[in-house]
Amino acid sequence: MNWNIVTMDWSRFLSILQLQVGCSPEAETGESISYENAEWWTAEDMIRRWILATKLVEKALVTMQTQLHAQSNGAFDRFKNDYIMAMAKRRSYILLRFADGFTSTRSPEKLMYVLEMYEVLGSAVPGLVLVLTGQHKELFSRQVEVVLAKLARALRAMIGGAVTKVRAGGSSGTQGETRGVGAGVHPLTRYAVSCIESLAPHRGALDVILASTGGILEGVNSFGDLFSELVASLEPKLEEISTLRGEEGGGLRHLFLANNTSFVLKRAGAIGGDDEWAACRRSRVEQHVAGYVEASWAPVVACLEAGKPATKALAKFNAALDKAYSGHVRCEVSDPELRAALRKAVSENVVGAYGAYLLEHPKLGRSARHTPDTLAGLVSDLFEGEDASGNHS
Repeated sequence: MNWNIVTMDWSRFLSILQLQVGCSPEAETGESISYENAEWWTAEDMIRRWILATKLVEKALVTMQTQLHAQSNGAFDRFKNDYIMAMAKRRSYILLRFADGFTSTRSPEKLMYVLEMYEVLGSAVPGLVLVLTGQHKELFSRQVEVVLAKLARALRAMIGGAVTKVRAGGSSGTQGETRGVGAGVHPLTRYAVSCIESLAPHRGALDVILASTGGILEGVNSFGDLFSELVASLEPKLEEISTLRGEEGGGLRHLFLANNTSFVLKRAGAIGGDDEWAACRRSRVEQHVAGYVEASWAPVVACLEAGKPATKALAKFNAALDKAYSGHVRCEVSDPELRAALRKAVSENVVGAYGAYLLEHPKLGRSARHTPDTLAGLVSDLFEGEDASGNHS
């Protein structure tokens, strides 16, 4: 094997990190540098390259050591260990110093990149330590422990920031922005669930990182605890946000809560939460579906009151139907299962009552604007969001 080519490859990967290939005094003494003020798109790219370089260097050093010891190189044999250790020492400290530069990061937006850095550094240590000897091995091992501890502290702060953001209701706090979301899935719900989905593959590392927490994360000592905390912080905020959708018990409030509870159940429930947790939220969705129909569509059916002249009752029904339909046709329900359940509930309540009323008053005949079938067609337009036609006559 041409070791000069290998060295050039390593140097190329390490130079991508914009660090000088060589064991600087700062690296060996533990003096850290910070990338906190760097443009984040640049830092993100550097972390990705660092991860690649760390994996490559760790594997290449172990392979080089194995192959060198398997070969006889004459007089060079006396210097094999010194050569390998010099290579490992210089490159390991450069990689470690770069990781240390992110230990002051606290922004939740950088959480996933720093978390992956923590995992890669931890998994690469055994291979890097394997080729070091004596004091260098002990010193490097201690410094790795320090950097990992500092990264863990930074990660706890970032996770705490994410939890705080959910508890505070995120950045979509103005009433205008919130109303603009309508009855659909709120950005805060998407943010909380996205955190859970992104962190789930790293639950092993998170269990270690969160084993010792305090302050904002008091009692959050594992990924399971973090899952529960994010959901528990989100749900009361959704209740609070729902007040902007109308009065207590209003139809749009129920639709909003059904939408968001269903989103949490389907997406986050696939990752955590036991059967009782899931059953509780399914029950809430069902209650909100029933509450939505009762608040928004029962008043339409109530227009078909017994004892009133049929033509007047039908005219009143049509006016109420127009109002309810126009107010709800563009409400979006992205979950197909929930959308079907809502349409079924509305249809059973409205179309069923309307069909029965026409049977009781056969003289209405052709004067009725809708047949039960055309009314069912209107119901099938509901909850498509902006794609709904919104046309009926």
